[in-house]
Amino acid sequence: MGKKKIRLTREGALIIGSTGVIADLHLGIEGTLEERGVAIPSMQLDELVERSVALVEEFSLQELVIAGDLKHEFSRNVPGEWRDVRRYVESLKDVVKLRVVRGNHDNYLAAILADYSVEFADAVEVEGYAVVHGHRDWKGDRIIMGHEHPSIKVRHSGAVYSFRCFLHARNNDREVWVLPAFSTFFPGSNVLEGEFLSPILRGFRSEEIDVYAIEDDVYYMGNLKVLSDLL
Repeated sequence: MGKKKIRLTREGALIIGSTGVIADLHLGIEGTLEERGVAIPSMQLDELVERSVALVEEFSLQELVIAGDLKHEFSRNVPGEWRDVRRYVESLKDVVKLRVVRGNHDNYLAAILADYSVEFADAVEVEGYAVVHGHRDWKGDRIIMGHEHPSIKVRHSGAVYSFRCFLHARNNDREVWVLPAFSTFFPGSNVLEGEFLSPILRGFRSEEIDVYAIEDDVYYMGNLKVLSDLL
């Protein structure tokens, strides 16, 4: 059987076969920020549910895999996370099969998911790819991950434009897809500056990493080396 085609969506999801993969929802972040003195309305949940359901319907998905950081707070489950994670799962569980990969923010998530028949693991397999979060190294040669919150910043006529993006890294040893944060709460980390957080990406040269930016659609921009030289 041949390798199934991968589709990238403007919502920040990767589609392969009848499975969609998204990452970094960070449910409950509003409650964490409020505890630290930043008062913002709870506004993520409804949008994330709506976009997730629309994704399932548009692509007739049988499975939706969350590649880590379903929730936000590291140290414990804050009340807002209990509420938002439960509402998210309850909104999706009868629409699509949910599978959740453990991210570095997902400490204690198992307690929230215990009432649901939702797979929760360090990695899941999808069409020959290991779906992991990306905060730890992984020995597989075909990987789909999140964690980086990749974006690309473009300067033009004195203005700076930021676009969430997918990364596709390939060399003779492995192939890695990096997903943008599904949450639009985060502006993302500019891939043209600094180093990657994930040890999975540290073996790649910049010319081995292609960038696909998201605007009204998904657009191939070139590899990191070319973009770094130009931008």
